[in-house]
Amino acid sequence: KGAELPIEQDEILDVMGPGEKLLLGDGEIEIRIESKEGEWFRGRVVTGGNLKSRKGITLVGQAFNVPALSIKDLEDVQQAVNFGCDFIALSYVKHAKDIELLKWELQKHGSTMKVCAKIETPEAIRELDSILEEVDIVMVARGDMGLQMDIEDVPRLQKRIIEHCGKAGIPVITATQMLESMMTNPRPTRAEVSDVFNSVLDGTDAVMLSGETAAGQYPIECVRVMARIALEAEYELGDDIYERYTKEDPEEHTDAIAAAVAILERQLVPSAVVTTSTSGQTPRLVSKYRPKAKILCASWRPETVAYMAVVWGVSATLVPQPSTTDDVMAAALETFTNNGCLHSGDLVILTGGVPAGKAGNTNMIMTQVVK
Repeated sequence: KGAELPIEQDEILDVMGPGEKLLLGDGEIEIRIESKEGEWFRGRVVTGGNLKSRKGITLVGQAFNVPALSIKDLEDVQQAVNFGCDFIALSYVKHAKDIELLKWELQKHGSTMKVCAKIETPEAIRELDSILEEVDIVMVARGDMGLQMDIEDVPRLQKRIIEHCGKAGIPVITATQMLESMMTNPRPTRAEVSDVFNSVLDGTDAVMLSGETAAGQYPIECVRVMARIALEAEYELGDDIYERYTKEDPEEHTDAIAAAVAILERQLVPSAVVTTSTSGQTPRLVSKYRPKAKILCASWRPETVAYMAVVWGVSATLVPQPSTTDDVMAAALETFTNNGCLHSGDLVILTGGVPAGKAGNTNMIMTQVVK
């Protein structure tokens, strides 16, 4: 007698048919469907393994017309708001309207939580640019992407997603199986090291661990190894990303200011680029050019300071609500000097908006020596 496998998703049962392939978890278990009758199906195990509860189910080659937010998702949104989370990620995003719906739900709860779109479906790849117009963060979710599409397409799609995010100035996280072997081994494979390294060179803002730290035997070692690889990769960044984006015409006003800051940074070689920001847009766009100097962001909004944690090269701090641009610039320099990010005599490039405190009005660049 075979094992019984309960499936909660009615949509899968509705479209399932003989001869189709069912993948469990990250695809390590494969079942070939032989027959279906009502709410029951019979399948043959092609590739077996140990199955744990709450694992993903993929019917290869099938798209499902399911709502972007399930009842459980709505409950999770409420919980995330109650917990005061900084970010919330939406799986299986297909269209920009999926993100709009989640943002609308957050607004109903009075939340300014940042939204991350997990890109893992063919529809999301096709609609990527419109999704980028709505989302705050993107995740290259390679696990389900490799189940929804041919596995050999994943590296190419990863590069495409990272490039499009870079052009838009949207922070992108590369995730899934980056150090998978460290679930049970204290050292990664050479291929895994290359994977993390090349993701950074391609322009990812962040690299993420999941099972390695959630259920692996060496969680601390994983974090240490990944940090070392990422740091080493950043030494090799060079000017490729900078040259790629400075050759393009900026798409809007703030991006033009950020491009000018990036060019000036290469010429003056300052100790830091100091940005003041309401929403985080300015440091995001400066970061896209991968300056050699550190990027320091001062904001009076806690949610913006938290947002900067996933933006490449940015260190952020909270400052008092400004009354003038001069006030916030002075507060930023004082705060970053007191915490050791800046020192007397450092040359810095400052950029922000006049008047202060208004989102989307970055219109000022100046240089200054820290006193």
